[in-house]
Amino acid sequence: MRVSRPDGAELAVEVIGEAGHPLVLLVSVAAVITISAQILFYFNVFWSIFKGEKVTSDNPWEATTLEWTTATPPPHDNFAGVLPTVYHGPYEFAVPGAPNDFVMQTDAEADVSSGNGHNGHKH
Repeated sequence: MRVSRPDGAELAVEVIGEAGHPLVLLVSVAAVITISAQILFYFNVFWSIFKGEKVTSDNPWEATTLEWTTATPPPHDNFAGVLPTVYHGPYEFAVPGAPNDFVMQTDAEADVSSGNGHNGHKH
């Protein structure tokens, strides 16, 4: 199909026929789902900012890796000039006898003979 512009030039325009209708429907549904997900995301962001719980701990998720041994907010050089010593692997969860069911990498006193099927750094 050809369409004339006001200046007299003609443009070729492709028209999607009946065969393209399922594709148009699919793209329309995908756009509605995507926009709905974005609205939900922004609602969650603003709800968390104004009504969410404030973080009061340096390790709110009880993670065992080194980045959770620093203060919140972290100092300029991450570890305040004191490099941590690593005694265990980063994924020491489900440790029998551990007081918190996990052992931090920097915990020297913890006896980790078997945690999560791993043996720390002794592979």
